[in-house]
Amino acid sequence: MTSHLTPLAVCERMIGPIELISVLCGYSEKAAYRWRHPSNTRAGGDFPSLRDLRRLHAHVRAHDLPLKPEWLIWGAFEDEVEAAIRAHPCPLPLVARLRPEVAAQ
Repeated sequence: MTSHLTPLAVCERMIGPIELISVLCGYSEKAAYRWRHPSNTRAGGDFPSLRDLRRLHAHVRAHDLPLKPEWLIWGAFEDEVEAAIRAHPCPLPLVARLRPEVAAQ
């Protein structure tokens, strides 16, 4: 049985590191670290606002990433995410495509 990934974990797998996700949502690089933990208004791994989901969804569409919109809300099973990554023509996270020196590490 595969584990269920939070929306934040799905984005980390498909888009890139948490610092990049934070910046894409309009925050500082370190802001998203606290999203891993629950707060009074959301579960751990969820995004703080609908605005963040809209920004990420726009980014996913602009770069033709295989991240399904419902994964931004509910998360996904690890095997679903890995299958989508393998089936995509360019399986590297976006950060590796934008910055090839990251992929070489």
